Amino acid sequence: MEINMKNITITYKKNVWNPNRDQEGFTLIEVLISMAVLSVGIFGLIKTASSVIYYQDTSRLITEATLITTNKIENTKRYGANEPTGGTYGFNYLTTDYLTDESFTEISDQNYRKVETEGDFTITTNLQVYPSSSTETFDDPTAIHMLEVLVTTAWTDSRGQSKNIEMASVLHRRQFIE
Repeated sequence: MEINMKNITITYKKNVWNPNRDQEGFTLIEVLISMAVLSVGIFGLIKTASSVIYYQDTSRLITEATLITTNKIENTKRYGANEPTGGTYGFNYLTTDYLTDESFTEISDQNYRKVETEGDFTITTNLQVYPSSSTETFDDPTAIHMLEVLVTTAWTDSRGQSKNIEMASVLHRRQFIE
């Protein structure tokens, strides 16, 4: 018994574009495409890092401005606290000498303003008779029963945008019964 087999040969080409050359490594097109994909990813990371830095700085500035604004209001309230013992400070001081001692500018007979700079911040403090419809004025400070302290702290962020924090508090003349 004799088995006759045909010779079967299978051939394949290693490089379709240049059959006479053996390929080792990457082609130029593969390298360029991988560099383009890598560049897009790196640019995305850079943009993300830039945004994170911007928002951290903005958050820090908002926190500082809020603290400055709150401290200005609390300091004014401290001066306005009327003491029954007849201390130096109190509501009368706030409606008279405080305005000149702290260099406030008269805007109207019901409103005084002070603008100052502290670091990157511009702080505007307004003392105005409250409510604004009342007939009380700083011309007769003993008749004033309530004052509104309005503090605005403004700054410019790293992108050149104007930002501000504004807070207000109403102070009233306390009555002491002996």
